[in-house]
Amino acid sequence: MSKLEELAKISGISSEYIDKTGQTHYTTDDVRRCFLKDMGYKTDSESELDSNIKKLDERVWKEGFDYVNSFFTDETDTSIKLYIPETDKNSSVSFELENEQGEKTHGEISLSSLPIEESKNIDGTNFVIIKAQFFTTLTPGYYKLRASINNKTFETLIIMALPKCYLEEGIAEETFRVYGLAIQLYALRSKNNMGIGDFTDLKNIIKLVAKNGGDVIGVNPLGASFPESRDDVSPYRILTRAFLNYGYIDLKAVPEYENSAEVQALISTPEIKKQIEHLRSLDKVDYLGVYRLKIKLLKTMYTFFKQEHLNPMKGLTARGVAFQKFVTSKGKPLANTCLFEAILEKHNENGMHNDWRFWPNNYDKINSFHTKDFKQINRDLIQFYAYCHWLADQQLAEAADLCKELNMKIGLYLDSPIGAAASGVEVWENRELFAENMGIGAPADPMRPRGQSWGFAPYHPQKLRQAHYAPFISLIRENMQHAKALRIDHAMGLMRLFWVYFVENNPVVQGAYVYYNMREMVAILSIESHRAKCMVIGEDLGTVPAGFREYMYEHGLISNKVFFRQKDKDGTFLAPEKYQYLSLAQASTHDQATAYGYWLDEDINTFKACHLYVNEEQYQNNLDIRAKERALLIKAFNEQQTFPSEACKQDAEAKLDGKSVPEKLEYAVNKYVARSNSAIFLQRIEDIYGQIAMENVPGTIAEYPNWRIKLTIDVDDMDKDNRFKAMFDLIQTERK
Repeated sequence: MSKLEELAKISGISSEYIDKTGQTHYTTDDVRRCFLKDMGYKTDSESELDSNIKKLDERVWKEGFDYVNSFFTDETDTSIKLYIPETDKNSSVSFELENEQGEKTHGEISLSSLPIEESKNIDGTNFVIIKAQFFTTLTPGYYKLRASINNKTFETLIIMALPKCYLEEGIAEETFRVYGLAIQLYALRSKNNMGIGDFTDLKNIIKLVAKNGGDVIGVNPLGASFPESRDDVSPYRILTRAFLNYGYIDLKAVPEYENSAEVQALISTPEIKKQIEHLRSLDKVDYLGVYRLKIKLLKTMYTFFKQEHLNPMKGLTARGVAFQKFVTSKGKPLANTCLFEAILEKHNENGMHNDWRFWPNNYDKINSFHTKDFKQINRDLIQFYAYCHWLADQQLAEAADLCKELNMKIGLYLDSPIGAAASGVEVWENRELFAENMGIGAPADPMRPRGQSWGFAPYHPQKLRQAHYAPFISLIRENMQHAKALRIDHAMGLMRLFWVYFVENNPVVQGAYVYYNMREMVAILSIESHRAKCMVIGEDLGTVPAGFREYMYEHGLISNKVFFRQKDKDGTFLAPEKYQYLSLAQASTHDQATAYGYWLDEDINTFKACHLYVNEEQYQNNLDIRAKERALLIKAFNEQQTFPSEACKQDAEAKLDGKSVPEKLEYAVNKYVARSNSAIFLQRIEDIYGQIAMENVPGTIAEYPNWRIKLTIDVDDMDKDNRFKAMFDLIQTERK
């Protein structure tokens, strides 16, 4: 092994990976150098490599403790490795264990009788590892352990977690079998909204799902977006994953909207009325138009809110107190987000760039003089954005409460994107914790031969552990606040992420997998899920490493099963009874073709139109594969007898060429998946209403109208339209 390979291995960079086809890919030295440079390591000479290897190899020996030590409550060995000079072996170590409430316990351990586990000579000093028992049992949570020996003090984070993430009652006995609906909130039409689905539309969908026996409603990520973005409007690549998108606020449901004469005068103008009607009538969401309209109205509402509820002359009202409690409880993360949004707004006023990496005057540095000065000068604008996030939080909380009132067994199933947008606030406020010049994506595969780059900056594995996972813990906690199930997007990122970058004149992503400490991250998920009583669903689709799904199952993470990808060894579609129980089943997801689109090759032809194939041969090969899959679909539906009638079966056989859609194909597909052994089944709303177009084409931005396509029916009309009830009646029969 070369020195470069050794340094890469210590840093978590994989030497190889096996793709979906079974082919092994080896990491190149160019990739290693690129990754290591962004991690902060110099690799230009042998001496630099030696120095970095030595530094990383010796760090823990010199610091006394590893950064983090994690345990599950069913483990009997809770001893911790203590790294000390051998001269301290006959000493005693005093220690202090502090819980999250600041309560401390103290103790002392004599080291002389404890065996030496390992030794290492560093620059003439012999160091040893001794495993010491600082505690036997702890309740689940986070603890700081500080140990002192001969005037040297060490500290580590202790994570103590239950062995499984939170699971609803009945899952252990496999009696919990529920169903619900998956929606894209932005895509909802209604006579009430302003051109984008809002939280009142969500409430109305919740009522409809509950009325038809459903227990769960899955929603796209709801994090705050970049309001001035024209092309990239992905709900996964957002300004922040921690706070909500105020574009989803139903302004009409906010007291300031109704009570402010200025707001009422504004919405009564012909210009605003015409704008709302125009935004509502479009078949695709005009994000820029929606945000500009809502920001204009929200600022007028905020002025009224200040006058009525935060006025020092009148005194704080209960509503004003609630707002201030929200701001205080969210602390620095919210303050940083609102500061970021205020700077972004001012830069857009001046025609500046929409990306903090190009901000002038050192605004790219959160602690610079200019940024602090801006914060003082623009306190009111910053508070305005806090007001927006508060309103959004209130309305999502109301939706969550509605699920409880309707006795839904799960309720809201929310979604946490795998990465922080490189141009977003999470990276801006914690630059040292990210490899900010690298991306996250996926290696090339037969369907996407150029590979994928998703626009996220990955956590630096070592720096994240050194920070005791503080941003990750905070993120999961915020995302679980109103959820009863949380989807971890690309859950393999708990173990490894495919870091990517591009080289000149090559459209195929360059990269390799970088490993994280899955044990520690899963322990955090367990703690937070039990505190929030929120189940964890891991999106385990794509290139999945060996043993990953077994580890998920062991620790109570629910697997994600997608019908069109579930194949048996002979290539046939997996029978419903073979689906893993601890899973969520769907016909397809937002990144894949709808039922109609799959039959019509819509995804394959869209990929071609977006120039995602390297050559014509790859395109034709995928068409050939799909033709075979249509025949296998008919075979599967026949075996399970999910065709609604003999006429539907014959119609499918007559339309095997994929030129037109068989009658009631959506019923055959979803009846099959609803019958699965999975604990949870989600019906995709697009299938109910026969949508063909894809919601999103991964790896594209301007090439396709991603995340914009609206449904063809108003939420208000769904209860009257027979298609919703007919589909849910069919599902209910299968899920009994």
